[in-house]
Amino acid sequence: MNCAIIGSTKIAEVHAEQFIKNGVKEITVISRSVKKRKKMISNIKKKISKKVLFFHSDIKILKKNTYKFICICSKTEIHDKHLMYASKFQSIIIIEKPIISLLKFKYRYKSFLTNIFKKNKKIVVCYPYFYLAKRFKKFCNSTQKIEKLNFEFQTGGKATSKKIFINLMPHALSFLHIFLNKKFIKQKIKITNLVVKKNSWQSSFQIGKMTINLIFKENYKQKTSLKLTVDDLILIRKTKIKKSKFINYIHNNKTNKNKEISNPMEEFYKDLMRNKNNRKFFLNNRNFTLDMMKKSYFFLN
Repeated sequence: MNCAIIGSTKIAEVHAEQFIKNGVKEITVISRSVKKRKKMISNIKKKISKKVLFFHSDIKILKKNTYKFICICSKTEIHDKHLMYASKFQSIIIIEKPIISLLKFKYRYKSFLTNIFKKNKKIVVCYPYFYLAKRFKKFCNSTQKIEKLNFEFQTGGKATSKKIFINLMPHALSFLHIFLNKKFIKQKIKITNLVVKKNSWQSSFQIGKMTINLIFKENYKQKTSLKLTVDDLILIRKTKIKKSKFINYIHNNKTNKNKEISNPMEEFYKDLMRNKNNRKFFLNNRNFTLDMMKKSYFFLN
């Protein structure tokens, strides 16, 4: 199998690692900057594998070569351009969340996505928090009687104000979609509070008798962390490097113990590889993406 990765960011390296773990033997890095794509290939070879064949080019290579997978890891603001270019090919397209920027498209997002999904039936947005939510859910006996839920997410990014929302809301909505139930994303909500600052975005809303608080922060000096508070239960996702391996675990405040969990990105790729010929897998991802974008647009307006 082969793949092309559009973008030379850190997350592009993460995707490259997962492709290698899942049997891809040839990777082409696509970027406008020759220096950046060469640097990315060098980093991957040092950290991951020297056995895989690496190439680099600009985006025009997609017209010349055929790829099983095309992975879009460019900046959110140009996702739409890369989707338009890549969707005409028969490749499976993996794209980082969010699929496009609502700040750029506003109400036009739906018509754009409808057109894109018609062109290519095998587009999948990467939502690793689907899988992370399943791990958190095991710590809760029931989600039916929750009175208050806080989802506090801190990342090391450099986005500000509404761009923080654009970057992190897909994580929150995909997490809650699994943690609460799959009807959550379609439920009517009542926003009771909204505070947007330079380095944070916060909102409170009601679903029935349950209050949900979303707290997003970005600070390039801080490590990524997730803190979930469910009434009096506090669960914190933490990471560490152990024997050169990236370890994920959840800390439980009631037991004061850590439980190691699988890497959500690894779970996403395993699921993708199992279902790469399964039409329903792509259809479910598409439907959630449309619902998630609709809900996100509601928060923005």
